Amino acid sequence: MAKEKKFEEKIAELESIIEVLENGEVSLDESIKKYTEAMKLVKECDAELKNIETKVNKIVSENGKLEDFEVNE
Repeated sequence: MAKEKKFEEKIAELESIIEVLENGEVSLDESIKKYTEAMKLVKECDAELKNIETKVNKIVSENGKLEDFEVNE
């Protein structure tokens, strides 16, 4: 069973793929494979960020219940 990569590892891999694609020295087939891999990583990272955002937008009240966090201006 493959170990799931951490968010930071996914970002580093994505940056590496972007560098390869920007270099322009790979074949069209390899570019398509790299692009597909990059889009998969983007989707996974986006899902993780949305999950984290949901958690951050919650606050534990005095009674221990999770409540939506609101900023009063």
